[in-house]
Amino acid sequence: MIDNLYLKIFKILIKKILPGLLLTLVLYSCSYGAVIKAQVNFSPNNISTWFQNTGTFNQDIRTTNTPGFEWPKGSGKFALFTSGLCIGAYVNDDLRLGNASFNGEYAPGYVFDSSGHKLFRTDSRFRIYSVKAGDTRLNSIDYAEWKNMVPFGAPYNDINHNGYFDEFIDKPGVEDAEQTIFVCLTDADASNHTSSEGFSGGTNPLNAEVRLTAWGYDYPGLRDIQYVKWTVINKNDSAWNKAYFSIVTDNDLGDAHDDYVGHDTILQLGYTYNADNLDGDGYGNSYGWNPPAAGQSLIRSVILRNVNSIDTLKATSGIYFNNTGSAPVVCEMDPSSFYLQAYNYMRGLKRDGTPWLNPLTSPYTITKFLWTGNPETGEGWTEFSGAIRNCGGEVTGPVEVSNPRNSRFIISCGSDFLNVNPGDTQKIVMSQMIARGSNNLNSVTKLKELASLSRRFYYLIEDDTEVTYVEPPYIPLNYSLKQNYPNPFNPITTIRYEMKKLWKVKIQIYDTRGELIKTLVNEEKPQGVYEIKFDASNIPSGVYFVKMVSGGGFEDSKKMVVIK
Repeated sequence: MIDNLYLKIFKILIKKILPGLLLTLVLYSCSYGAVIKAQVNFSPNNISTWFQNTGTFNQDIRTTNTPGFEWPKGSGKFALFTSGLCIGAYVNDDLRLGNASFNGEYAPGYVFDSSGHKLFRTDSRFRIYSVKAGDTRLNSIDYAEWKNMVPFGAPYNDINHNGYFDEFIDKPGVEDAEQTIFVCLTDADASNHTSSEGFSGGTNPLNAEVRLTAWGYDYPGLRDIQYVKWTVINKNDSAWNKAYFSIVTDNDLGDAHDDYVGHDTILQLGYTYNADNLDGDGYGNSYGWNPPAAGQSLIRSVILRNVNSIDTLKATSGIYFNNTGSAPVVCEMDPSSFYLQAYNYMRGLKRDGTPWLNPLTSPYTITKFLWTGNPETGEGWTEFSGAIRNCGGEVTGPVEVSNPRNSRFIISCGSDFLNVNPGDTQKIVMSQMIARGSNNLNSVTKLKELASLSRRFYYLIEDDTEVTYVEPPYIPLNYSLKQNYPNPFNPITTIRYEMKKLWKVKIQIYDTRGELIKTLVNEEKPQGVYEIKFDASNIPSGVYFVKMVSGGGFEDSKKMVVIK
């Protein structure tokens, strides 16, 4: 009878809990030892894709060589095969890569400093988490155990604005998102570094800790967009020198063999589209007539800290490389097991270090951004213009037709002058999206419009600027001043306010004696929701007040507590 009870419990776990988590477990090959590979389905809107506990995403690991970025959801048609953030840098003159494409060299866990020795640590808490709108502690294990990952950067909605996670009050995940995924990863496990990694792995570990968050909305206009954020921390004892961070994507748009790629430097967008208006033969998993275009836009990039300045780097290159089986030019093929080839791609070069050339300039100019023109209008350099197939360091060569093929694209940010010191944190945010227009070329135009929207809508991530415009999913109907968060705080807090319509607004900080400490805002602001950060580094601990005056008579104040 007891055995029957255990059997019933097991059946309940299989039928209800595991499908609710949408978790798929697959064993690594023998080269990965006993590490278990896991993935979670991510389908907050019209897009359905997968995220793995190795840092890879857009790939379905239930079977071999299966793309995972499905659009429309449930159609059985796929636009992207696999993606991941790859890090390349020198550590004491030793080139090291942390790869998260195809196989992935990361594992859930963190880097632990024990008596000066950096160690890879993990336990049952470290896995990939997924929460959805409507989840509760009662129906979602990930919701109930989200508290375990909050110290490692898992986002949450601070309902009571007290600055810390109350597991019975606050809501796990990104605010207003339909679904949020989080996993804390590290490449510090040397056994995961193998030359079989799809983007030239096999180096020594960087000792990077990577906190990955993905989220999406089910709002009109945003249903074909997903967001991904990486918070990367150097947990090594040495600096990462000449550091590059690259989003590497194998784009298989339906039939992968008739694709073109392009880049938009303003939107920092890499994309793929069909070379003509018929994808494949129109049957099976191909998109047929009027195929869509898919791409990824780099929204937030890394910080370059110099002695006298701090600069936010934009994308430093947008290039591609070919599937080995479809590339006649050796230096434009998949990187081999020689990891310097992958690093060259990350730097915006061909795999042998040869520069890319723009054939529309005279003389040919070196570039790190390929096919930056407009495919629909024919303006600028597109794949229809051809390319210069130079190798071996040559800076000239014949212009050849760009044949449709199975290719990949890379969006990179970094510099030979970018040094990431021990303990430094870098943040990268991107959106991925898909759009269908009236034909294959108009789909690119629609994709760019969607990329622009995704960038405008992005408002939930920390911003280095003092004042951030928040494009809300709703129209404010009143003037209002929200309670700052966190509160109490040390030294920075965020103040949010709403404007019913265009009006002059004044936001000021006062002490308990009524003396003005600082004016944060004193100008006209249009209708919308705004956030402003207040830095209390230069004032003592104590009670202060933030006051808002606007709207021809609106006035409100909130108490703030500074603790040092």
